[in-house]
Amino acid sequence: MKLEDLQYVPEHRLATAFTVYRVQRSAARPGTARVGALKLAPAGLLTARFDLPGHVVGYFAEAPETAMYESLARREALSLSLAAVGARQLLAMQSTRSLRLADLRPHVSTWPFLQSLRYALTQQIAADAHRQGYEGLVYRSAQQHGQDCLALFGPALGALKLIKRVPLVDATGGLHRAVANALLGSQVPLVP
Repeated sequence: MKLEDLQYVPEHRLATAFTVYRVQRSAARPGTARVGALKLAPAGLLTARFDLPGHVVGYFAEAPETAMYESLARREALSLSLAAVGARQLLAMQSTRSLRLADLRPHVSTWPFLQSLRYALTQQIAADAHRQGYEGLVYRSAQQHGQDCLALFGPALGALKLIKRVPLVDATGGLHRAVANALLGSQVPLVP
């Protein structure tokens, strides 16, 4: 599938100094790709929605709660362990330059595969956008209605600087507010 199959894909410019959020593991696993403060899945695994065959892809949300929904409080989650939450952190990152993104948000209702588990189609769209010089995609969250997410391709990840890194469980055992809000909103139970 190509971008042209969607008929209309506006260009979105992510402004300089725009803040995005990401939940990631605190400790890297073997094979983890690193770009600055980011710990990413290795290039070419093709296990996520907009993955590319030869480049790492970073996934971000425009709000901390959306990052929690996308990574922890997903629709298919039956429960979430405190240990899994405690092993993660929330990054707030800011763009250091404008980024050129393909905007898939207008197609959320007419092309349902953009939010489905049929990743091969979305990966084809990502590959086509990358070939056309886009630095990533902006799309609607499949986990939190009406919220926006971004997938940034390889080199564009270097245009993000770390503003803040916060553990999701603090030293006293308290949950980060965004985690608590996502668990409440999703009704995913937290288990020991």
